[in-house]
Amino acid sequence: MKNIKRGFTLIELLVVIAIIAILAAILFPVFAQAREAARKTTCLSNLKQIGLGLIMYTQDYDETYPWLMMDGRNNNNSTGFSKNMSVGPPNLNNLRGIFMEYTMQPYLKSYQVFNCPTLIPSKPVFSATDGGVLNEYGSYAYGYGGIGAGCLASPTGGTATPLELFVRYAPLIDPVGLSHVIQSNCNPQVYYPAGQTLAAFQQPSRTGLALCDSYGAHRGVQDNDIVPAAFGGSGKNLQGASFGVFMDGHAKFFIGGFVKLVNTVLPNPNGN
Repeated sequence: MKNIKRGFTLIELLVVIAIIAILAAILFPVFAQAREAARKTTCLSNLKQIGLGLIMYTQDYDETYPWLMMDGRNNNNSTGFSKNMSVGPPNLNNLRGIFMEYTMQPYLKSYQVFNCPTLIPSKPVFSATDGGVLNEYGSYAYGYGGIGAGCLASPTGGTATPLELFVRYAPLIDPVGLSHVIQSNCNPQVYYPAGQTLAAFQQPSRTGLALCDSYGAHRGVQDNDIVPAAFGGSGKNLQGASFGVFMDGHAKFFIGGFVKLVNTVLPNPNGN
């Protein structure tokens, strides 16, 4: 007798496909979470290195932090010169390379360290003249919030960054929780290290140097959905998250709603 080879029936094939689909639906989110966990570890490590680099910088410059822009919105990525910054004093306009990717190279010796894998930043573009990077391409925001006191004040001669707005508009964000900001007359220089000395801050473990420049990417949501409608957001008021590195060199992950994130970025320097 001839051996008759029996194949799978249609029902059996459909059952196998259904099982595979169910397993994929279960496992793919797990794999995605594992990938994001690895990205978070990289982001945290990057910020830790940036923080240590900034500490080394202060040792070379009389324990004073550099005047650097918060992020790329104030940089001309074709020339590497600053624009729309505060006129001060000091006047921070038309200066070459006042962003972390340029200034911190002698200490970090790496361009990759400024890339958070979750945010997928741009690639560095280098100058043919001095070999330095021209574009503020990275994923991290420096602790620059503007110059001078003034609650609800418009920036003088420049474009307000989110960090500056957090301080200037503290009376509207959370007048009770941020009462210490109001007492400082909403002066960004009380809360951010740019241009300040180490001695100016009494709570180095609570004073941020740099942070991952997103409210929601590490939570899988849009930044706009975390910011309240009164501040230009969608009004969904979702939970957000970010990473930060502080003056004492430690880096951490923090999570919460908009007000909690703002309070993390604007800690009371007096510790009360």
